[in-house]
Amino acid sequence: MQAPPPEETSGASRPTRGVFTLSLDCEGLWGMADNRAVVSAGAIDDAALQAAYDGILAVLEENRLVATAAFVTCFASETDALRENLDLFERLAALEPQWFAAIVPALKSGELSGWRGARQYRDMAAAGMEMAWHGATHLPLSQATSDEAVALEVELAQRLFAALGSRPRTIVFPRNRVGHLDALRAAGFDAYRDAPRPARLGRIGNLLREFNVASRCDAQPARMQGGWRVCRPGAFLNWPAGARALVPVSVTVRRWKAMLRDAAEHGGDAHMWLHPHNLISAPEMKVSFAEIMHYAGELTRSGDLDNWTIAQSVAFLDEARKK
Repeated sequence: MQAPPPEETSGASRPTRGVFTLSLDCEGLWGMADNRAVVSAGAIDDAALQAAYDGILAVLEENRLVATAAFVTCFASETDALRENLDLFERLAALEPQWFAAIVPALKSGELSGWRGARQYRDMAAAGMEMAWHGATHLPLSQATSDEAVALEVELAQRLFAALGSRPRTIVFPRNRVGHLDALRAAGFDAYRDAPRPARLGRIGNLLREFNVASRCDAQPARMQGGWRVCRPGAFLNWPAGARALVPVSVTVRRWKAMLRDAAEHGGDAHMWLHPHNLISAPEMKVSFAEIMHYAGELTRSGDLDNWTIAQSVAFLDEARKK
């Protein structure tokens, strides 16, 4: 296990135009496997997930935008493929019992509503999204997770990739906890979305950021670090639940329009990320998402902004090094 290496630069210049990047952390109940209350509540089920994903795709297609859809491999896979690998789930459960306490019983009982996202995966792929990796089971891949557990996660993912017919190279780390970079590089991944920097005041600082309607975008979308192509972490689309419900939708829209204008006028990267399932518990996000995507679509269609996936945002590093 190792911490992310010191930052190094590629010498690449930033893109000539500003960039809008959208990444979706697609996980269903896999992302909350250690939260028994959420798992048992039943609010996140197959029907609710399908409605949320359908709504996101409709907005993206209407505005002619693409995104990086980072799927938990188990969420993307068919039920039969998961059951064929029950041996790996049980070995993982022995190492990480809290994480798999709900997963293994659900697989054995067949009560998997909320855990299944194969249709959503197919729909996103058919719509031309970049299909990235969000872990095999969403078990965090941080320093706290053992080498053995990470090796089993990779083995499970590799088995399921064969059934999916897809082999992603980009990682969006579960819970944004970056780690085990040497092992993951050896497994064939070569790019990842960086972890957000914590605000000075913790959660209060994160909340206060949401009220900054003069927010700026990142200077450039990606950098080289330790042999990896690393995409900037971007900013989370406010999920108006708990204390975050204090942030009006209109303020969220103004904040993101400011970042998009900054990217269009001065260059840089306005990168948004979100969990599609958050639209289930906070329907107000549908409004903010639709309004912001409409504005982003206007800027891309006018030629003032490029719309890149994470793979495209890191590819400019390779092009710059060829020059």
